[in-house]
Amino acid sequence: MAMTDRTSNESDSRSDTADNPDAGNTDNPDAGNADNPDAGNAEGDRPEIDIAVVGDERLSLTRSDFETFPTVEFEYTIVCDSGSRTTATWTGVSLSDLLDRAGMPPETTHLRVTSTDGYTVCVDIASALNSLVAYARDHESLGAVEQYATRFLGPGIDGSRTVKGVARVEPITLASGTDPTERESMSLDDPSYG
Repeated sequence: MAMTDRTSNESDSRSDTADNPDAGNTDNPDAGNADNPDAGNAEGDRPEIDIAVVGDERLSLTRSDFETFPTVEFEYTIVCDSGSRTTATWTGVSLSDLLDRAGMPPETTHLRVTSTDGYTVCVDIASALNSLVAYARDHESLGAVEQYATRFLGPGIDGSRTVKGVARVEPITLASGTDPTERESMSLDDPSYG
């Protein structure tokens, strides 16, 4: 995995319009631009970013708030339970940066991440700190191509534990011997949710 820090105002240097069908599109000039998390579907159609990060402080982050954080980019392969693999370059905000801003309690052992549809995972803090909340895949805004605007993922995080449409991030402390899966809700009741 190669991780690269990028500032949020760097622009994508791709200029090949054959690889980027939205390049030069005057109807939606920002469509697919990973440097603009607002890029994508027409107003009202795109999924919103509204994430609560609960730490010593409670942060409520919107699309514009994401622009205040350094951008991180890395290549990551998601392995689904079906065995299919998807490798992409993901762009977003480091979970450690979000937790630094909210103030993570020193006794934190796990991170609970909840989706807009209630899907919840509990990930050990070591894995969580190397992860990110992505808002773009292969330099294309997730909201432009998916039914969700963000995705929690990272190295050491199983494909079934990547969370689409992140709504809440919460550091928690589990007592020794506590099963973290008791803090999860991994229902896949809505097959249309990608």
